[in-house]
Amino acid sequence: MQTETGAAAVNVEAAPVADNADQSNQRYHWTPRKFCQSISLFILSAASEVGGGWLVWQSIRSGKPWWWGLLGSVTLVVYGFIPTLQPVDQFGRTFAAYGGFFIVYSYGWGWLLDHEQPDTGDFAGAGIALAGVCICWFWPRKVRTD
Repeated sequence: MQTETGAAAVNVEAAPVADNADQSNQRYHWTPRKFCQSISLFILSAASEVGGGWLVWQSIRSGKPWWWGLLGSVTLVVYGFIPTLQPVDQFGRTFAAYGGFFIVYSYGWGWLLDHEQPDTGDFAGAGIALAGVCICWFWPRKVRTD
């Protein structure tokens, strides 16, 4: 069979849909490998976002060369792709959970490179944020079937 443009048409039949009733009671299983992969990706995301933002900041606010800003911008573009490697396919949950890692990493970066030592409130808030996002991220929940 050919279409009006002369290209061959391919007859594709839909594959049978699996019964999702069996999956609805399954829990997402965090293996040690997935756990380590996820934490590593959150840390890599934080390094890319905070590092890229810091380079742009240094270029604009601290008078560093223009190419620091360019390098920071490229790093921020790379950062945008890293969360897509997470083992969970939920955008909102992934970025929400990443937020706690971002907070902790930002304080650490500022302390290490800019000598901005966090105070007790910073440590308490960052600890609460990280604990909260870990509860959200690793909480046992049913597998999404949609």
